[in-house]
Order: sequence, then structure tokens, then C-alpha cells
Amino acid sequence: MSLDALKTKARKAILAAKYDAALKLYIEIHKEDPSDLRIYTKVAEMKEKTGDLKGAIQDYTRIAKKYADDGFVVQAIAINKLILRLDPEQTSIKQRLRDLSTERGEDWALSTVISSDIAQPNIQEKKKLERTPLLSGLSGQELDDFIESLELKAFSEGETIYKKGDAGDTLYIIGMGSVHLEAENTKGNAQVYSTLKEGDFFGALAFMGNKIHSDTAVADSDGNVLLLQRDTFDEWVKKHPAITETVEDFYRRQVLARILAITPVFEKIPADARVPLAQQFSFSFFKDGDTIIQQGDTDSNFFLIRSGKAMVSTHDKKDKNKTVKLGTLSEGSFFGEVSMLTKMPRTATVTAQGPVELMVLTGDKFKEIAKAHPTVKQVVEAYLKQRVKSTIKKLNA
Repeated sequence: MSLDALKTKARKAILAAKYDAALKLYIEIHKEDPSDLRIYTKVAEMKEKTGDLKGAIQDYTRIAKKYADDGFVVQAIAINKLILRLDPEQTSIKQRLRDLSTERGEDWALSTVISSDIAQPNIQEKKKLERTPLLSGLSGQELDDFIESLELKAFSEGETIYKKGDAGDTLYIIGMGSVHLEAENTKGNAQVYSTLKEGDFFGALAFMGNKIHSDTAVADSDGNVLLLQRDTFDEWVKKHPAITETVEDFYRRQVLARILAITPVFEKIPADARVPLAQQFSFSFFKDGDTIIQQGDTDSNFFLIRSGKAMVSTHDKKDKNKTVKLGTLSEGSFFGEVSMLTKMPRTATVTAQGPVELMVLTGDKFKEIAKAHPTVKQVVEAYLKQRVKSTIKKLNA
């Protein structure tokens, strides 16, 4: 039987609560691929479920030690939490993490993002990984206190970790498993904009803005997540400013990925291509009442609303001194496509309604992106036709 078939059979056994059968299957899978610590973790988990707590603790300890020695600290912390839940007296992994932080200095905590085709990195691969500022500055009692402050929570495949509208007072770090983030696009449909692996953190969009979640996080596999509460985060950033820089950098990248995912123009572009694409944009900020573009202007930039709202208006064809409101644009909406595609002057005025942050793309940059991703131009042209029809209808009303 193939490994995939064995894994499928093991998952079905778990769903049927046949943990003894699942344990035998995972032991067989582990023998076939002993380097896969995720499978080894399932072996330990099944031992725990079948009542072999001693065996589970021994396996969890070996797994955590391997993760710690290889520099994958978040995974080691997550497994350590599982060990302490079974036996609070088991402190060997905590001590191992302390020893590593002392031995290796600031380079002790490597980046924990592991690509799916790398089970255990060798020395050369490890050197290519970035260290983790969330942990690399901590050692001794500070490290113990930080680990102690993290809460471990398990999630099943398909389970919602948080949903749109939930409070954003927690930062989540994936200990084991994978998670995807989704947001509603302008049509109201759920759109996945980011898939995250072990060691990645999420929830930063709401956490850093101190607001409710505007997206939803869903577990793609069984796993667990470390939870960092706001009061703990605030306390630690005072001592270690690099923590804030790390979270803010990740926050910016997730914001860009989310906006491109919910915008009709870019939603069909593969998720892994969106962040590099976002780097082609510049940013502009406007205050309430500011004119973003003026009817009759001749520039050809393309605009995407990252946050805020803007009103679109045009001259009344019967009375040039009056204006006709064409609509209101919000997060994920775009404008400026008419002049960009036709090279004609602006056909409408766009005004900020409250603070507005825009992602701006020059006409030349748009051409480069459209050449690499033809659907981009097709969608923009389709929207152009719809908007022209809508404008004519309102002006004739």
C-alpha cells in the first residue's frame, strides 16, 4: 500500500475514533519516512489517545529536541506545551531551548517557515534561513517567561480559528499544521489570499490595527496554534523592539496580499505571485475632501483602494456647474482605468470621503503586469464597458 493510501486510511481511522488502528498505521508510515516529524507527532498523539502516556511523552520529547536542535523553535515550543500538559514536571525541552539560546547567541532561532519539500534542513539549508526576531533576542528566564505566556490551542482540519468580525486582540503562531486566510471580494465571495505553514504567524491585520478581524482564518489540516495575547505582546515589545518590526513587516505583506485577492482585477492571479506583484505599486494618502483625480486631467495612473472610501462624480451634461454622483468606492475597488486604457483625459472626479490610502500603478507598470497575466487587462476592459454604460444611464436619468 502506498504512503498516501496509508495516510488516508489512518485519517479515516481517527474520524471513526479507532485510535489503536490509527496508531498502527502511523507507526508503519513513520517507518517508511522517519524524517517526517509531522508523522512522528501523529504517532505520539495516537499513543496519548490510546492511554500510553509514557510512550507519548517519550516520543514528543524526541520530536521537540529534534526541532530545537535544528533551530525550528516555534515547533519545539508547541510540542513542549503538549509534553507539559501531560506531565508538568517534564522540563528537559525548556532547558534545551535555554541552552541553545546561550550557545548560539542571536542566531539560535532560525526562521521556522519550511517549504513542503524540505522535511529536515541540512546545515547548508539552515544557513540560508533567516533567524526569528520574535525569539532570537530572548534567553534564560526571559525565554522561559515568554514561552510560559503562550497558550497552545488545537484545531481540526476545516475548523475556523477566527472569523470576520471577531476581536483582534490575539496574535497566532502556527506550531503544527497549516492555515489559510480568506476575505470577501467585492462580489461578496470568499477568496483565499494567503496559505501559511508552521512557524508563520497571522491575525496581524486586526492585531496591529487594534480592531476586529476583516478576514477569516481556517485550519487546512489538524494542528495547533500558539496564542500571544495583546497585553503580553505589549510587555515584550518594550524590551525587544525587533518583535514589533517583525510583526509589522509581515502585517504589510499580508495587507497587500489581501487587497490584491479581493480585487476583481487580480483575484485570478496565483496567490504566490500577488506579493511580488504588489511591490510594483506605490502608495498615496489623502485626507477627507481631498481630490484624488480631477475630471479633465491627463495622467494615466491606475488606483486601487487599500483602505477608506471615495466618491466618484462627473459634470452634469445639462449644467456644467452641477455634478452627478456616480457612486462610492471602498476597500478593494479600483479606478482610473478609462484614461489608462484610452489615453483620454479623466472622465470623472474622485474625492476622498474620510482618510484614504491608495495603491498606485503607472500605465507602464500595468502593461508589464497585463503582459504576464492577460486576465488583468481582460477584467479591467470588462469593468470599463460596464462603467461607461452605468455613467450614460445616470447622466440620462
